[in-house]
Amino acid sequence: MIIPILYMLYILAYAAVPFLYKSKRPAMLQFYLRMAWRRSFRRCYTLGMLATLMVFHFYHLNVFGNVYELALSSITCLVLYSHKNAVRAFDFLQQKHRLFWTAMATVILLFVPHMLPLGITLATVVFGTVFYPSQVARNTFPDTLDDYLEFPHSIVDTYYKWS
Repeated sequence: MIIPILYMLYILAYAAVPFLYKSKRPAMLQFYLRMAWRRSFRRCYTLGMLATLMVFHFYHLNVFGNVYELALSSITCLVLYSHKNAVRAFDFLQQKHRLFWTAMATVILLFVPHMLPLGITLATVVFGTVFYPSQVARNTFPDTLDDYLEFPHSIVDTYYKWS
């Protein structure tokens, strides 16, 4: 009984994520700073995203019991296991038109029967892409760190400078 409830809460959590986009709350500003300047934090971010996908796979398997629905989603998770592949996918999707069309495909997959796991996996990757720092933010020099620590609101513009 508890697994179906957790399954539904996992899916409903995606409704709260867009409220954090370009947020200037102190916790989100710290998140932006850490993601921009710490490679280990970015690596932990991708592994945390992968762990939530594995939890979703567990819940989906317990609720529906169909292993074949999880095949494409599991292959996607296997590709994302490598941090380099995840960063390449994020950089690829951080172009506005590609992110838009991937989000549209994700919404379509959510309503196609037996494709819900792949849709949830792509939704997680899309949200992961949105909160991953741009190449501009990752490649800024450490000299600007002092400026961002004095005026933390200015990092939001640099963080979301996508190509």
